[in-house]
This record gives sequence, structure tokens and C-alpha cells, in this order.
Amino acid sequence: MNQKRLGRLGALGVALVALIGYALTLTHTVTWRHNGADSGDLVTAAFVYGIPHPPGYPLYTLLAFFFARNGSLIAQVPFVEPAHGVAIFSALLMSAAVFVLARAGANLTPIPSPDFRRGVGGELIPPLAALAFAFAPLVWSQAIVPEVYALNLFFVALILWSCVTHNSRRVYVAALAFGLGMAHHLSIVLLLPGAWLALQPTRQEWRAIFFLVAPLLFYLYLPFAALPNPPVKWGDPVTLDRFVWLVTAQLYRPYLFAVDSAEVVSRLAFAARSLLEQFTIVGVALSVWGAVQMALARRRIFFALLSMFAPIVAYAVVYASRDSFLYLLPAFAIALLWLVYGVLKVLQWAGDDKLLRGAAIALFALLPAYNFVTNYAAMDLSQDRAAFEYAKQNFQGLPVDAVLFADGDEALFSIWYYRHAIAYEGARSVVVSQGLLQFDWYYDSLRRIMSEVQFASPDAVRDAHQRAREIVRVTFAEGRAVCFTDSSPLLPEFEYEERGVLKCVLAEKLP
Repeated sequence: MNQKRLGRLGALGVALVALIGYALTLTHTVTWRHNGADSGDLVTAAFVYGIPHPPGYPLYTLLAFFFARNGSLIAQVPFVEPAHGVAIFSALLMSAAVFVLARAGANLTPIPSPDFRRGVGGELIPPLAALAFAFAPLVWSQAIVPEVYALNLFFVALILWSCVTHNSRRVYVAALAFGLGMAHHLSIVLLLPGAWLALQPTRQEWRAIFFLVAPLLFYLYLPFAALPNPPVKWGDPVTLDRFVWLVTAQLYRPYLFAVDSAEVVSRLAFAARSLLEQFTIVGVALSVWGAVQMALARRRIFFALLSMFAPIVAYAVVYASRDSFLYLLPAFAIALLWLVYGVLKVLQWAGDDKLLRGAAIALFALLPAYNFVTNYAAMDLSQDRAAFEYAKQNFQGLPVDAVLFADGDEALFSIWYYRHAIAYEGARSVVVSQGLLQFDWYYDSLRRIMSEVQFASPDAVRDAHQRAREIVRVTFAEGRAVCFTDSSPLLPEFEYEERGVLKCVLAEKLP
């Protein structure tokens, strides 16, 4: 069997092993663990053909729709929840990324010799390193929840493969990966300068521009999805200004550079610790060593990878959201390539001593085993139903046409999921977020959803509190139950009674 075929089989083998590990531990419903609070928003938007939070994730939503609606068919288990189906989607994507990264590592021989790995086990290093990456805690955590990062990492893996391969179509593959990546998450443009340095496209490859630009048409999904007024519809991007607000994620723009110098230092330290957690101290040492050796022997590739690594880390550090460390995943994929190069360099020094090389490979094989064993218990979400049970508890005993107030990502998104993806048949209840009432597009959407109720116009009630009071006053007067979860503040203008875990409006206080 030739080395190329053996490398492909090795990459396929570790991708399957990773997929099995993910299948054993993935969540069966929405989850709050592993920074998965957004799972309720993402799955619900996919299930109802809606629009999740900015930037709208049009490509992800379209793909996740199939898994949300056909999860039971994919898993061959009846009554699989929509969130379980989308978690399967994440596992498949991350396993595919592991395969591509293993193939990328196979192109990183320290010396330009086709015989470098022949018969001495060097061909095992890229798949072993990719398997260690697959079971690294941050990677594993995003492979088993309904989230957007596995799809993004798959596109990143394709770009990295394009940068280190000699395949004649590598520019076109990279252009398509960038185009699809930008139709998913615009942060992928941070890789563009480094990829340009590595690929050095020629004029003859100008057609690659089509592969880069054409996928952006997926953004047309957003205004078309908004027209039927689905229950999850961020931004209502039917006008140009609302479309730009959504796609450019203006809601989260204040997070950028919202860290002071002291926090920058602590965040850099956290990034370093995260790298250590993914690869262990031995793996980090080999990655640093590989980067140094690549800088000496393959300078252009090293600077190309560094030109991707540095802006990714910088963006994660200066972006002040609670989950910005997840943006480090592409940087960890680059560190994986340096790790592969470092180990192959060690094997090169071992020469033809099969015993010494075999011992080195056997020791390196302990890294994926160590990651799997030490991280399994912390990663396992197969029995986690806290988010689902919270939402279910809030709906117990609630009339089918009630208005339920909920706020905060964890509470609101899990309740959205339960209402629209689980208990959607025959229900007419409406979930309202006081936090989102500050936006005209959200208030307008509620007015259309609750069309039988006549609310004041957005110009007549300007702030979130006034709009919440208007919703409560009018719907309660219409005879509908209006209740508040523990996540949403009560309005002082009304009296309440306890109904299970909820507080429901009893009467409007007299002036």
C-alpha cells in the first residue's frame, strides 16, 4: 500500500474514532454546559426556518434545518429531539475537520524527500496528532453541542490544508472555504492575509474569485426568512439598515476592544493556559519546537501560519464577550500543524533507528489516549437535561394561549426551544423578552405575532419597560394569562400570584 493511501486511511480512521467518542458524549437536547446556552436559539431558528442571533448564520441555519427536522432518521432512533439532530451535525462536522487536519499534517515533511516516512512509522504522526486534537477539551466541547464553531473549524481546516498542500486545485478549495466561511461567520477573514501569503495565487487562477463570492448569496436567506414573521427572527432584516445591523453584528460591536490593559494580560495568560489544556505541556513544547524549526526550514509557510495565528489570538483577547475564548479554536488548529512538524523533526533526527523511532511514536500515541481518558467525564453530556427540564417546568400548567416573559440567554433560548420545537403543535403561547423589547424590530414582530391584540405603535411606547407594560396590560385585559419566569423582572404596576415556578399577573394596581 502506497504512503498516500495509507495516510488517507489513517486520517479516515481517526475521524471515525473521533466520531464514536463524540457520539457517546453528545447532548440529546439543548444544553447550558460547554458554553452551549445559544443552542436553544440556534436549533429553534433552524427548526422554524427563522433567523438566529447576529450575524444570522444563514448557511448554518439552512444546513441545521435538515438535522433538526430529520434527527430521528439520521440517528435511526424514533423521537430524537431536534437539538439532538443538530448536535449530530456538530459531531459530523468536527470529525470532518479532524480528517482534513490529519491530511494537512501529512504534507508537512521537514525535508523535501518522499522517502522520509517510508517504513518507519512517520506516516502515523499526523493522524495521531489530529486524534489528540479531536479529544482536546475545547474542541470536544464544541463537537457535541448544537453550536456554530464546528462548521467554522471545518472551513478553517480546508484553508489550512490548501496552504500546505501542493494540490493544483488548492487555490480554488481555499476560495470556496473562505466564501462558505464568510456566509457563516465573518471572523474567518482574519485568515485571509496568511492564506494569501501561503497560496500566492496567479492571474491564471482568477476564476477562484467566483468560488469566493458566490457563497455570499446565502445571505439572501435572511430577508426571505423574515417575511413570514417566524417566532425567532433576529433583526427582521427586510430593510437595508436592518440587514446591515444583523450581518455586521452591530449588537455585539461594543465588545470589541472593550478590555483594559490589565485584562489583556490576563486574557493572554488564559489563552496560554487554554493551549496547555488542549495539548499538555509536552504537546505545547513540541508545537513551539515545530514552529521554530519551520521558521528555519520552511519560512514562507511558517510566516503564513503565523499571520493567521496572531490575529486570531488578538481578536479573542480584545473581544470582551464571555465566550470569546472559543475564537481560539482556529489558532489551536494552526498549533496542531506546528506540533506535527515538531514531532516529524524529532523522528528525522532519530534516523533509521527503528527501535528509537518506534519508541518515540509509541510515546506520542499516549497523547490522544491521555486526552480521551482525562476529558471524557467532563465532556459527557449524554445525561444532561437541565436546560430542557427548566423550560418544561415553566410550561407545566400554563394555558395554551398564555404570554410568558423570559430573559437571559439560558432561560430565554431554552424556553424558545421548548415552545417552538417541542410543544409547538396546538400551542398559541407567546414568549416575550423584556431585554429585546428595546429594539423596534422585535416589538413590531410581537405585534404581528399577536395580531388579535392591538398594541400601541413603537413611536407611542419608546422604551423596553413601557412596551412590556403595554403587552401585559392589553393581553391581560383580553383574558389571556400573563406570567413571568424567574429570569424576567416583574413590573411594579401589577399584582401577582404564584403559579408553580411562575408569577402570573393577578390585577393591575390601582393608581
